[in-house]
Amino acid sequence: MMRALRYGLIGLITFIIGLVAFLPARVAAGWAEQMGPIAMGGVTGTLFDGRASYISGPDGAIENVAWTLKPASLLLGRISARLNIDSDLGGFDADVSRSLFGQTTIENVTGSASASWLAKLGGYTFLPLSGDVRVNIAEAVFDDELHFDALAGQISLVNTRWQLFNPPVPLGRFTAALGRSDDGLRVTLVESEGPLAIDGGLSLDETKRYLLDVRLRARAGADERLPQMLEQLGRANADGWHPIREQGRL
Repeated sequence: MMRALRYGLIGLITFIIGLVAFLPARVAAGWAEQMGPIAMGGVTGTLFDGRASYISGPDGAIENVAWTLKPASLLLGRISARLNIDSDLGGFDADVSRSLFGQTTIENVTGSASASWLAKLGGYTFLPLSGDVRVNIAEAVFDDELHFDALAGQISLVNTRWQLFNPPVPLGRFTAALGRSDDGLRVTLVESEGPLAIDGGLSLDETKRYLLDVRLRARAGADERLPQMLEQLGRANADGWHPIREQGRL
């Protein structure tokens, strides 16, 4: 009797999982739109393996989003998926999970896009700085208020140019490390190659107060317009660096 009951339960659970696995993604999209301020279009596939031509919200929209859900994570009280998002330079891949307690974890984020493409996602039609953004984030853990429990990774900006001149002024390549500090987040410049040298970083505490503390200088052989641009930021110190220190609240 107990064995028959156990096999019956296993069969029922398998049947339910099968129904959910083959639930059309467009049906699940309709549920999601009713639960929050988002809109999804061109939805195909199933709940566990689907694609949307766009997902839009109050702060912008992304196009060509594909996902593969991981059913086993449901047993741990989480919804986890592998995401792929198209961009103008190949797109981004990431492992994303959301707990029942409102914690979001993003891991293994890799990919690239142009700075102008990312700016448009944020609602900016023009960005004076052009370049390609390359992302490699190992882990980011945060809640709905964007309080981070963990953050580790790097972001690089390559082929950068200042667009407010004709022709544009080349700046170079820059890499910043992302991490946690005692009172918030820290972005530290770890590498700069090319005409513009940059050193320093940006900190952001739990109250959204930021401190930008960097220094810049033109390297030998830089475009002659670059030192003129830096002079507009203030007089250089004895070592030839132009220091910038600003603070405020986001």
